[in-house]
Amino acid sequence: MIKGQELIQMTVQTGESFYVHPEANVSIFSDVNNSGSIGSLKSSTINFLGQRWNSRIGSRIADEGSTGVNGVGGIIKFSGTDAAQYINTQNNTQGNTGFSNLQIANSRNVILEGQDLFVRNNVSFTNGRIILNSRNAVMELNSSITGYNENRYFVTGTGTNGGALVRKTTGLQQAQIIFPVGSSVSSYTPASVNYIGVAQDFKVRVFDNVYDKATYGTPDNINFVTKTWNISSSKLDPKASLIFNMQHNSNEEGMQFSTVRNQSFVSRFVSLNEKWDVIAASGLTPGIISSGNAIPNSYISSRIVTSGLTQNEYFSKSVLRDNSISNYRIPAGISPNNDGLNDKFVIENLRSTDKVRIEVYNRWQSLVFKDTNYKNSFDGIGNQGGLVNNILPDGTYYYILNFNDSKPITGYIIINR
Repeated sequence: MIKGQELIQMTVQTGESFYVHPEANVSIFSDVNNSGSIGSLKSSTINFLGQRWNSRIGSRIADEGSTGVNGVGGIIKFSGTDAAQYINTQNNTQGNTGFSNLQIANSRNVILEGQDLFVRNNVSFTNGRIILNSRNAVMELNSSITGYNENRYFVTGTGTNGGALVRKTTGLQQAQIIFPVGSSVSSYTPASVNYIGVAQDFKVRVFDNVYDKATYGTPDNINFVTKTWNISSSKLDPKASLIFNMQHNSNEEGMQFSTVRNQSFVSRFVSLNEKWDVIAASGLTPGIISSGNAIPNSYISSRIVTSGLTQNEYFSKSVLRDNSISNYRIPAGISPNNDGLNDKFVIENLRSTDKVRIEVYNRWQSLVFKDTNYKNSFDGIGNQGGLVNNILPDGTYYYILNFNDSKPITGYIIINR
């Protein structure tokens, strides 16, 4: 039995049921408040045009299977046209709460609230996106995702923390497992996985910026694509074999990256030494992670991991061969008193092939030293304006460093004789 409340919402109370039988096509124009059982049987369609679909504690979305959740099920289609729609899941029991088949047909998007979203068989996109809103979308084993492209996908969020798309694997799968994700409604940057290992769940999300410590620190959006892909797994399998394929758009490339795109490679963040690694160029192929045609001005790069796979990995695309931020050690001060100790501003690990530009300013923001090809020569003597060959007084100075035309690094240096 269904109880309508002034046409504002359709309510299925605890212990009540509402079933749509095979071949039937039913439209619901109000919100749904399900505390009982809504059944969508094989070949049926529930066309949902309300704003909120609320799955309350103890509810379930059933199919024609013997257990009520192991069949093919019908389609629940979100097809609002005037505003975004919401899926509010308050029941965290995935077998009961999960949709059998979910179709997204709303150009204003569908937004998740409450607990994670579970889908047993299929998510099909015909219009719009699913905005995860710091929730996960969990696809059950052997489920599928169809209709995805640069306008139809899962939005994970731009920050380092947020929602993810979860796909379950048998561990024996050879075909690509597709993750049609993007960090925002205007950025489709999907991934795919080829995996051999233990049966487990993979969780993939993408976020904006590439930080020198993966999730914090200084961003480098000059030498990298401005996206970080995060893949995590439910089980540790150091012997697993993984091919991770990532797709980006040309308008999301750093300035330096775009000039030498064909020399790019997929960089992996190594948590042991907290650095992005450097490998040989891996090449680019057209962006074909789409249910339709290849996406113009998009590119796929791949990284193969055959050992040491951890449960939380970060990848991005880079042309930075020298990893300047993390490879060099910059001193905090100098004591130029000719005792042979710290007499000069020496950047450790600086190589002859490096091109380093330095500017040093005093407390009044006046430029006192400048070198466009610095070779560890600054010893507290100025070379600018009226300070040429003058000994600079002790104190705190401000510097700007550029390593190999990368993003400027700033800091302070103390001169103390």
